[in-house]
Amino acid sequence: MSTNMCTDLLLLMLVPRDRIASVTFLAHDAVEVIMPGADRGVAINHGTAEEVVAQQPDLILASPWSTPVMRQLAASTGAPLVEIDSAASFADIRRVTRQMGDLVGEPARAEALVAEMDRKLADLAANPPAQIRRVVVWEGDGNLTGSGTLTDEIIRAAGANNIAGNFPAARHATYSMEELLQARPDAILQGESRFNPPSLRESAGDHRLIRTAFKGRRITYPAALHACGLPQAADAARQLRAEIARVPSGPAPW
Repeated sequence: MSTNMCTDLLLLMLVPRDRIASVTFLAHDAVEVIMPGADRGVAINHGTAEEVVAQQPDLILASPWSTPVMRQLAASTGAPLVEIDSAASFADIRRVTRQMGDLVGEPARAEALVAEMDRKLADLAANPPAQIRRVVVWEGDGNLTGSGTLTDEIIRAAGANNIAGNFPAARHATYSMEELLQARPDAILQGESRFNPPSLRESAGDHRLIRTAFKGRRITYPAALHACGLPQAADAARQLRAEIARVPSGPAPW
């Protein structure tokens, strides 16, 4: 039984569906982006006590932020609860994938997923782009994704320069629209998620000035591949490189 979207996805990659008691209700939209149909026929859960009791799983996969109630309930039912760390690097993805593979009795499958990821990363490294483009993740709320994050590693693997990765403050910083325009990145990256409702942040990220200044320079990426530490993060890097290659040459024209 998985009670976290990221463990949902990794579990679906590692074991056949008939071995999965349930995944969370959040899994479906992310599955449709990454591996359509993989959750077909799998029960869902909302992380409730009743579902744990009814499903009687042999193992409960959770995040480090699982509630004390969930921990107590798992203990009372006798099912071991294992909290799986989030991943902020490709090294973390290797570790977490192998940990999950061992937990569910599929170490060979986990190694195959890691090997495929590493093959793709090695291919990217062996064939760098002719030009290193300057990019930044800017969603409209002013928050930037800097060094020490999986997104930063994906950008670097794609062969681009994350301008927020050079900031003194690690992981996250802030940028107003004026500062963004002054920095003049070659492209801005904006996450696309099917499971987040419309927000004012998305509206700001689609501001008329941004649309005009970055015409042909806005790249959307599947948010699930950046939010969860999955072996498919290498695919995200490959997709990003292809998108950056289509960005007009030279700096933004304003």
